[in-house]
Amino acid sequence: MSKTSRSITAAASSKSHTLLATTALGLSLIAPSVYAQSAEPKTEFSLEEITVTAQRREQSLQDVPVSVSAFTSTAIERNNFQGVDDYLSRTPNVSFISSGGRDRKSISIRGITNFLSVDQDVRPSTVAFYLDDFSVGGGSVNPPMMDIERIEVLRGPQGTYFGRNAVGGAINVTTKKPDNDLFAQAKIGYSSFDTKDVEAIINVPIVQDVLAIRGNMKWTKTDGNIENINPIGGGNDSEYINGRTAIRYTPTDRLTVDVNVSVTDEVSGMREGVPSGVFSEFAGNTLFGYLNGQPDPDGVGFYPENRDKVNFNRPQEVGTHFWYTTGKVAYDFDEITLTSITGYMDSKGFLAGDIDGGSVDGWYETKDLYRTSLSQELRLQSTGSSDLEWVIGGLLARDKGNVEQYTYAGAENAFGLPEGTTVTETQTNGKTTSVAVFGEATYHLTDRLSVTGGLRWTHEKIDSVQVNVSGGIISDSVDETASFSDISPKVSVGYSINDNTTAYATVSKAFKSGGVQTNQLLPDKTYDPETLWNFEAGLKSELLDRRLRMNIAAFYMKWKDLQTEFQDGIINENGDIAFVTGIENADSARSYGVEAEFTGLVTENLTMGASIGYLNAKYENFVSYIEGQNYTLDGYTIPNSPKWTLSGDAEYTFPVVGDYEGYIRAEWFYRGDTVSNKDYLIKSGFPYEVPDYNSTNVRVGMGNDQYSIVAYVENVFDNNYYTNAYQKAFVGGLFVEPSVRTVGIRLSFKTN
Repeated sequence: MSKTSRSITAAASSKSHTLLATTALGLSLIAPSVYAQSAEPKTEFSLEEITVTAQRREQSLQDVPVSVSAFTSTAIERNNFQGVDDYLSRTPNVSFISSGGRDRKSISIRGITNFLSVDQDVRPSTVAFYLDDFSVGGGSVNPPMMDIERIEVLRGPQGTYFGRNAVGGAINVTTKKPDNDLFAQAKIGYSSFDTKDVEAIINVPIVQDVLAIRGNMKWTKTDGNIENINPIGGGNDSEYINGRTAIRYTPTDRLTVDVNVSVTDEVSGMREGVPSGVFSEFAGNTLFGYLNGQPDPDGVGFYPENRDKVNFNRPQEVGTHFWYTTGKVAYDFDEITLTSITGYMDSKGFLAGDIDGGSVDGWYETKDLYRTSLSQELRLQSTGSSDLEWVIGGLLARDKGNVEQYTYAGAENAFGLPEGTTVTETQTNGKTTSVAVFGEATYHLTDRLSVTGGLRWTHEKIDSVQVNVSGGIISDSVDETASFSDISPKVSVGYSINDNTTAYATVSKAFKSGGVQTNQLLPDKTYDPETLWNFEAGLKSELLDRRLRMNIAAFYMKWKDLQTEFQDGIINENGDIAFVTGIENADSARSYGVEAEFTGLVTENLTMGASIGYLNAKYENFVSYIEGQNYTLDGYTIPNSPKWTLSGDAEYTFPVVGDYEGYIRAEWFYRGDTVSNKDYLIKSGFPYEVPDYNSTNVRVGMGNDQYSIVAYVENVFDNNYYTNAYQKAFVGGLFVEPSVRTVGIRLSFKTN
């Protein structure tokens, strides 16, 4: 057994002990609840009601016939959520892989994930991402976590309300709005790797009950956990600057106007990761044949022995400049509300610098991704108390993007090319125009029984221009237009078993548009849309005088024409580096599973929660082109689909002195083993097979209505794991992004 295998095996053993301990923690939640059920019920305390907008209206979480995990502003603060990975790790049957950057993440819900490159001109996705009713997924899947009112993670197709690309589900984020109270808050944090974090929030009523403004700013700077030992220095040091201004205008009781502008500037010194010591097929057999297919330790070694060092001779830079603005106008006509949402987004993602990943000056690149999105949505919906609740609406959206990528030869490249020679070049321009009309109605047949029907019609037009150059010669080019249309229905039945328990069953369809083929060697100039049918049943219940909340769902999904990308690096007949790329459709796949979430007030001071997700997601009929050959993948588990996803938390509060209250909380999550990439299905071992992993956080804090302080340790046991192996560089093989342990403290002050 290799040293790498021994290290991973030992880590897995450690994780299994933690799993057993947390299972016992979960059982401890159930046991007091069962005991309390037989005891005299207590009514002096209960769980706080959670409001969500999963159906574009404010409803109790327990009344929505959707499998949804919701995190309130209090939960966001207590858990110290800093990014999408923090709250997704607490959500059952949701997973993600990271490819070396804050915004370079691929999200999977119930096994439904995007298998196309995030570096395309119009960013593809199977999970819709909305901020204040505006789709921002084309520009970022990890916007800054500041001044958030609520996060909702909706599992399963959400086509009616969230439309295109909501095949697997949707993430719906709501920010805090201006109000009539003068308010200010400042937060200061310091943590491992000399990480400094400052956030400020101010809310000012300009005209009482008519006009208010709210602004917030967040600045984070860190040295990072990875050091470049080369004399050029650097590493994954980063600086993030985020700001938002919101204005609310309410000239009458009927009219509300919200205007929001948000700006993000995030820059890091490198794509995060360390060398694995395992070459990709292309790097090992073709590009770096002069190394005899053996990765170079290059003074830093390989993961897992090396978790914090790299050695590259040229500076790197990766990041995102991202801004968006929205305008939302809502007018109340007594029994009906008309809502208009206008949004515009502009983003630039960039990669630059060393890509060979070693001290030898082999190769470097520049890659800029420019994207814009403009959308207009209108909704008309009922608001009165009637047996019939309904919504109708329409959407017009346009996404545009272009990519400019250049690979250059360094002074010591493998082919003896002059320094600065352009080895490969890609220029793309894409535009997607989307029109949609949707509607949904719920009819309450009785006080307990309701039926919901929904429908969305979508038409998308795709324009794509792409030119690839290798060795100064155009290797292939694309200039095509394609159009796709779809009708996605939804039917749901809900039944209130009693005042505290509701059951529901749903059948729904989702759609992701096809596109223009990037490989002109293929006979088809387009690839097909993805479609998915979801069959789901759920139970939502609050027991023991609303001291125990229990939400359970079971589902079966049939996925057709999955879009997957293939890429094969070759040396062409001219001796130049070239890439054969394209997009293929997997004929069919299926996914089924169960997910459950529990929250309980064990005592007035002790709150505990747990989530469990079981998933079985497999290809049914798929022949895929991998590394120059066709492979039958029937029966293989879909990448980024862990069988088990678990989490648990417990928080105990206690009086300290005066009006100060203290708390101790622990959080834990677990993700089962996965394969992160379709091409890795034909491989075995490290780093292609990602072992299961878990992590534990502990926080201790105290505060009152004005002041608070919290100290925390995240990944307490310094568990060693990664989510993905990706091709960033060549000398040291595929890169993995290592986990870290973080110790920190946060202070907060706010006005009364």
